[in-house]
Amino acid sequence: MSLLVQIAAYIVSPLATLLAVWVAYLALFRSSQPQLLAYYQPNPDVPSVIDLIVENIGGGSAIDVRFSGPLPINCFGIESSDGGGSVVPASGFPMVSSGQRYVFTGGQYRGLHEKLKDGLALKLSYKFRAPIGCIRQYNESFVLSIEHLKGMPTRTSANQAIVDALKGPNNTTIQEIRNELRAINRNLALLVEQRKQNDKDDGA
Repeated sequence: MSLLVQIAAYIVSPLATLLAVWVAYLALFRSSQPQLLAYYQPNPDVPSVIDLIVENIGGGSAIDVRFSGPLPINCFGIESSDGGGSVVPASGFPMVSSGQRYVFTGGQYRGLHEKLKDGLALKLSYKFRAPIGCIRQYNESFVLSIEHLKGMPTRTSANQAIVDALKGPNNTTIQEIRNELRAINRNLALLVEQRKQNDKDDGA
């Protein structure tokens, strides 16, 4: 019986060690692998404008990032497409580092919908360096769509509202306050000048 236990120990122990090493490698591999996303989202500052985001949320850098087709951007039109637009080339990016994020002006709903229809099927490919130093190739497929933005509210963020209020053509509370302060400043300057003139007349 003890001989069988010893034989089992000789077999099980190396297997357990090998399994532990394999699990550790998989964990390291996952942490070093890039994870690229490409999607449209509402612009946080400008109403009705949609941004195209390409970002790497993984732990490693993606090298030689390529798309199977161009990504539509600058496609404007709310009620109907204006017929314009440009693209992010299918040649992609030389590298997208971990945490790096590219933001493009995608356009507006109708303009983009004219290009994407019900969804644009794309394949994304890139290379990355595995933990043992070799270069690995990775491919993934996804659908680029804006259907989820159909009911997107058109509102301006608080930050953008302040900027617009400061430089916009329409009267706002901030602009009125600014004008009042300027008027007070002019009146104070006139009073100072009058006071100086009165003092000069009294001295004469």
